[in-house]
Amino acid sequence: MIRHVGHWLLVCAACLLAGAGTFNESVVLVTAESCPLDNISMLDLRKAYLGVAVRADGQRVRPILMRGDEKLEQIFYQSVVAMSKKSYERRRLSLALKYGTPRLAEFDDVATVSDVLRSEVCAITYLWGRDAETLTGIKTIKLLWQDT
Repeated sequence: MIRHVGHWLLVCAACLLAGAGTFNESVVLVTAESCPLDNISMLDLRKAYLGVAVRADGQRVRPILMRGDEKLEQIFYQSVVAMSKKSYERRRLSLALKYGTPRLAEFDDVATVSDVLRSEVCAITYLWGRDAETLTGIKTIKLLWQDT
C-alpha cells in the first residue's frame, strides 16, 4: 500500500512539473509604439473585431486577426468577442453582406504582423505575451487573458 502511495506522489509531482512551463501565460493587445492609443475598453475592442468603426484617443482602430495557433484563437473568441468561432464567422459574414463591412486582415506569422502593426496607424492585434515582449517598435496596451 505504501509503495502505491509513493508512486502516486511521484506521478503527481511529475504532472506539476510538466505544467510549470505553461504557468502564467498571457495574451495581450498590442499596437505600434507610434500609435497614441494607450488603452481601449473591452466593449470598443469587441465592436472593432465585429466590424464596427471604433475611434479611440482620436484614432480609428484597425483590428488584425491572428491565425495559426488554435489556443490563441480560442482565447480570442472567448475573452474578446465572447462567442464561438462559428458564431463569430457567421456574424462577420452577415455584417459584410448587409453593410459591406470589409474583411479583417489575417496573419499567422508574428514577424509579419509586427511589420504591419508598425506600418499602419493604430492597427491592433492580440499576441501571446511572450511573443509581444520580443518585438521591437510594438507596445502592449491591454492584458486580455492570463493563465494563473
